[in-house]
Amino acid sequence: MVRTESRQLRFVWLLPTAALILMGTGCGGGGAATGASAPPKVQALDSAGVRSASPSGDRTDLATPAATPSASGSPDLLHMALTTVNAYFEEINKASLEGRVADVSATAMPGCQTCALDIGVTQNFHSQGGHTDVGPLAVSPLTLGPSGEKAITAQMTVAIRAVRLLDTTGNVIKTYPAQPPRAATAMLWLTAAGWRIENVLYSRGPS
Repeated sequence: MVRTESRQLRFVWLLPTAALILMGTGCGGGGAATGASAPPKVQALDSAGVRSASPSGDRTDLATPAATPSASGSPDLLHMALTTVNAYFEEINKASLEGRVADVSATAMPGCQTCALDIGVTQNFHSQGGHTDVGPLAVSPLTLGPSGEKAITAQMTVAIRAVRLLDTTGNVIKTYPAQPPRAATAMLWLTAAGWRIENVLYSRGPS
């Protein structure tokens, strides 16, 4: 019998610093989406999009300014920031459809907390021997926020589509309900290798 997961394996918003994920263990309670304790906060951008101090441990790229050109006033770099965010979400969806673990090394920093959770979603699908019938994340067109010398934000809404997890023969393993869209802000840092997502912040309620 096909099960609709409302308790055990559900989409969860970790606020304010985590992504939409499918949890692999039961959490109890009812069928509504559940919030969990947020990981340590990353340093936020100020109104100009500039970081007050560089977070430690995540960037291997903070060499000289010559190695990491300024984002300000560079249309090409701004376009690349949008491309990076789009590529990130496309990889999560593609990995889900293919039943493999997502590889976001080309778009996200190693210490990105929300990214680790999204990868965990694809890991969960893979560990069950399944793949989804649709990409789970529906992302609106992106708009760029303020940019600083090495930082920028991108705004969008992200919704979860209703998903069926299929085995290799096409049989339905489990189903997951849709969730309404929420406003999201991707925080990017310009590294020597290009833009990388440092974190994604989600609103506390539907948009």
